[in-house]
Amino acid sequence: MANRSAAQKTGSLGHKWLLAHVEEHPDWLSRDLGEDFGIDAEFEVSEGEVLGDILKIQIKTSDRVERRNGSVQFLIERKYLKYADACRYPVVLVRVDATSKEAWYLWLQEWLLTQSMTGGNPLMSNQQSWVEWVSDAQTVTAGLGGELKKIARWEGSSQLALSLRDALHAANAIGDRQMMIVVADAIASCGGGLGQAGLNAVIDQAIKLGNRMRGTLEGNAIADQLFTIVRRFGSRIDAATIDRLVLREGSYSRVGLASLAILYDDFFAHISSLALPARYQDATPEVAYYCAFRETHPEHSSGDVTVDPSSFVFAGLQYKQPDMFWNKYANRGPSALLDYLEPFDGGEAA
Repeated sequence: MANRSAAQKTGSLGHKWLLAHVEEHPDWLSRDLGEDFGIDAEFEVSEGEVLGDILKIQIKTSDRVERRNGSVQFLIERKYLKYADACRYPVVLVRVDATSKEAWYLWLQEWLLTQSMTGGNPLMSNQQSWVEWVSDAQTVTAGLGGELKKIARWEGSSQLALSLRDALHAANAIGDRQMMIVVADAIASCGGGLGQAGLNAVIDQAIKLGNRMRGTLEGNAIADQLFTIVRRFGSRIDAATIDRLVLREGSYSRVGLASLAILYDDFFAHISSLALPARYQDATPEVAYYCAFRETHPEHSSGDVTVDPSSFVFAGLQYKQPDMFWNKYANRGPSALLDYLEPFDGGEAA
């Protein structure tokens, strides 16, 4: 029989110690789900009675955990984030020091939510792991008596944001547009950046679909979510969010551009204050042209049939009016304007 490696022995010791440590607590019970096969364990609140308040636990053990300036190092692997993102139970990464018999925790869904408030979902990148430094006061021992109970019971603002995001997806899945509006309003009213996280989650879905956004039921559903939440959240959208909404590897998303058109229609003063024409002029001049035209002509809405941009030149581009433009607009939305941009030849604009 093959011998276990030193790392495997350390992992097994940490696994068994942690489960025994939790079992010693009067308000918790633990279930061993097997080592190194995805989720290692479940912890369930047993205070009073067992009501299904469960944490999914992934355990990482070292002989000595690296500490620095009052913090403990966590290595967060992509596979655990992907599981946490899909799981409807809280998924908690636990770091065990086998020598000192100490353990610390990090709630992965909340970590993802926090990241998405500023930079979007880490899972949208190709990165395979992330390092996070967690306060050394965030021990499992302390958590069992306080915060871990709240996480298991879905008590807190992070749980609210995650629940609202799921509610938006569910309302959209069953075609309940009125409920989508109600939930989008609730997401937009969330403080502390949670509304931004809700919007980013929908944008991430759109990015994942890519070309499948057009002409598919799933794409139409995501577009409805985007348009609904943009109408409710537009006054708080920043330029970086518009980047993620509209830009796609040197080009642009038609659904994202339609969302941008809504923003100009409903939140003109705010969107025009973001200096988007200059922001996009070099990298995506077509989008810059659209932004510059909208800001030069605030009297036009995105559905204004009197629009004639043929005399407008920006970012070296000029619009060439096609036949039956409004028929094309009906099918393509505001991107129909961008489809007929040509390099300006320096002559008089027609």
